[in-house]
Amino acid sequence: MTNEPLYERFEVLGSDGSRLGVEFVRSGFLAQGDRPELFFFRIDGEEAVVGISGASLARFEHGRRRLSREQKIALAGRWLKRQIEAAMPLNSRSLYIQDDELANLANELDFTE
Repeated sequence: MTNEPLYERFEVLGSDGSRLGVEFVRSGFLAQGDRPELFFFRIDGEEAVVGISGASLARFEHGRRRLSREQKIALAGRWLKRQIEAAMPLNSRSLYIQDDELANLANELDFTE
């Protein structure tokens, strides 16, 4: 199953009503802690990093097939869009996806096979 790259490039309305262009740039992971996967986006020239907890991802994938790179980008992009629309600060606290958020996003995007 191939997924359209829904959240590799998209627009979102900022809290002030302005349109912001968002573009996925690259991904990686941290080799310490719970080994979170990191997704780097550019928002009108500024960089933001969305993290997905490695432990939460392992729990979610247990008994399921592994999420593809494109699906993980979609999860991160969807979370980033939601946080921007809610006028949340774009910092590591509000841009880190864990258990419940991961499950809810995967359900919204129909990645729960």
